[in-house]
Amino acid sequence: MVSLGWVRLRGSLLLQCVGALAAGVVAFVLAAVVCTEARGHVHVVIVGVVLLIVVFGIVRLTGILYALPIGVVVILAFDWYILPPLRALDAATVLLLVLFLVMSVIIGAVTTEAGRRSVEAEKARGDMADTQASLRRLALLVAAGEPPAVVFSAVTEEVLRHFGGDTARMIRFERDGTATLVASEGTTGPHVRIGEPWQGYPPTGLTETILRTGQAARVDDYAVIPGGEPYLREGLRAAVAMPVHVDGRVWGMIALGSGHGPLPAGAEDRLTDFTNLVAMAVANAQSRAEVMTSRARLVTASDDARRRIERNLHDGAQQRLVSLALGLRSAATGFTGPDDIRAEIEQIATELVEVIDELREISRGIHPAILSESGLRPALRALARRSVVEVELEARIEGRLPEAVEVAAYYVVSEMLANAAKHAQATIVQVRAEVSDGQLLLVVRDDGVGGADPALGSGLVGLKDRLDALGGSFAVDSPRGAGTTATCELPIGS
Repeated sequence: MVSLGWVRLRGSLLLQCVGALAAGVVAFVLAAVVCTEARGHVHVVIVGVVLLIVVFGIVRLTGILYALPIGVVVILAFDWYILPPLRALDAATVLLLVLFLVMSVIIGAVTTEAGRRSVEAEKARGDMADTQASLRRLALLVAAGEPPAVVFSAVTEEVLRHFGGDTARMIRFERDGTATLVASEGTTGPHVRIGEPWQGYPPTGLTETILRTGQAARVDDYAVIPGGEPYLREGLRAAVAMPVHVDGRVWGMIALGSGHGPLPAGAEDRLTDFTNLVAMAVANAQSRAEVMTSRARLVTASDDARRRIERNLHDGAQQRLVSLALGLRSAATGFTGPDDIRAEIEQIATELVEVIDELREISRGIHPAILSESGLRPALRALARRSVVEVELEARIEGRLPEAVEVAAYYVVSEMLANAAKHAQATIVQVRAEVSDGQLLLVVRDDGVGGADPALGSGLVGLKDRLDALGGSFAVDSPRGAGTTATCELPIGS
C-alpha cells in the first residue's frame, strides 16, 4: 500500500513538472511578444512592473513549481527583448532557455516536495501527539482496573474521534464461533444492540476475514463485495479492522467505518496501539475474575469444612456428652449410697452440662446450624436474642440467599455485635439487611465510643477479605465519639 502510494505520488509530480515546463515555454513566448511590441512605445520600467505583477499573481495561484520557471523565462524575455543589447532567438539562446527552464523546474519540484514533506511531518507529529494523549487516557482506565465495558466504550469513542470515521465498533468472538457487539460509537449503524449477537452480515466481511486469518482486514467499497448491502443500508462505504489477541487467540476486533470512501492507508497499523490496550484490559479482567473465582472457592471450601466440623460435633461428641449427662443425672437420682458421693455425681453432671453449653457455643462459632437449616433472617434474629447489647433488627429478606452470602452476612453481624459489646461501650446496635437490585445491603450501626480501626482488627480484616472474595464490599466508618457504622454489599446473582 505504501509503495503504491509512492508510485502515485511520483507520477503526479512528474506530470506537474511536464506541465511546468509547458507553462514556461508558453510564458516565454507571450512575454517575448509583449516585450517586442512594447519596445520603443512603453517605458521599460512600466513593462517591468507589469510583468512583475503578472509573475506575483501566478505565484499566488499556482505555487512555486509553476511560478519559478514562469518567473525565470519572463525575466529572460524582458532582458533579451527590451533591454539592450537585444538578442536573437538562435540555437545558443534556445539552449540557454531550455537550461534555465529545466533548472527552474527541478528547483521548483524539489522545493514543492520538501514543502509537502514538511507539512506531512508536521501533521504526523500532531497525529502522534493526539494518539499518545488518547492512549494515555485509555491506559489510565486500564491501570485503574475499570470494568471492561467502560474500557471498551472509551476505546471506541477515542478511535472514532482520533481517526475521524463515521462509526467505530468492538466485537467479541465467542467460543462457539459466534460474535457479540460489545461497544459501538458513531452516527451510522449497526442495527445490533450492545450485548447482542452480530448477525445478518455477509460472510465475506471483516468479521469472517479476521476470524479466519487473525490479521488486519480492509474493505474499500462494500458495493463491490458479495452481500455488502447491509453495510450500505447503514450508510457505510468502507471499513478497516484490527484483531484483538488475548492469550494467543483472536478475542475480537476493533472496526472503523466510513460513509464517504476508503479510509487512509496505514489506519490498520495505527489501530494496533488501541487493540493492545483492549487486550490488556481483557487480560486484566480475566486475571481478576480468575483470582475472584479462586478466592471464592477457598471461602466456600472453608465454609464447607466448618459445616462438617459443626455437624460432626453436633452429631458426635455433643450428643454423646448429652447422653452421658442424662445418664449421670439418672444415676444420681437412683443412687442409694452416701450423700457425698451422690452430690459429687450431681456436680459432675452439672459441670458436664456447662461443657455441653460451651461446646455448643464453639460449634455455633464454627458454623451456625440455624443458618443452614432456616436461612439468614432467622439466624440474625437468633444473634440479636443472644446479644448482650440491645439490638434493633430490620431484615427485609424473602426466602433463601446463596449460602456463601448468608454465611458472610452472618459473620459480619456477629463480629460487629461482639465488638460493640467488648470495645464500643454501646447501649444499642441497629442492624438493617435488605435485598435490592441483585445486592444484599447490610448496615450495622452502634452508639458506642467509635474510633475503631479496621486495619488493627484481625476480625474486620478477615471480614473484608471474605467479602472481597465474593465480589462484595466492606467499609467501616468510626469517628471518635460518634459510634461505628459497618456497611457491606454482596452480589446475590440472579
